[in-house]
Amino acid sequence: MKHVNIHCDVAQANEIIDILEQCQISAFQILDNVKVKNRIGDPRMNNPIWPGYNVLIMTQIRKQAKYDQLIQKIKDYNNRVTHLDQLIMLEAWDLDTLIFE
Repeated sequence: MKHVNIHCDVAQANEIIDILEQCQISAFQILDNVKVKNRIGDPRMNNPIWPGYNVLIMTQIRKQAKYDQLIQKIKDYNNRVTHLDQLIMLEAWDLDTLIFE
C-alpha cells in the first residue's frame, strides 16, 4: 500500500482529480491554500508579492496497478505542460498501516 501526496497549483486541482478518477481512485483528501516555495517555478504564498497557492491532494492506494497507472498519468501530464509553474509534484512512500475500516 502507498501513501501519495500530489502538490499542484489550485488552478490544476480539478485536472488532477480527473486523473485520480480515471485511475479509479475515489478516496482522497484535499488540503487547500497551501503556501509553497518549490525548487522550480515561482513561489505561491497567496500574498501581493507572490500570488497564488497550491493544494495538496493525499490518497492511500492499496493496489499496485492503480499506483502505477497514477504515476504514469502524472508523468504524462508533466511532459505536456507549457510552463514550469504547471509541473505537478508527486511524492509517495510505503504505508504499513491504515486503520479506517
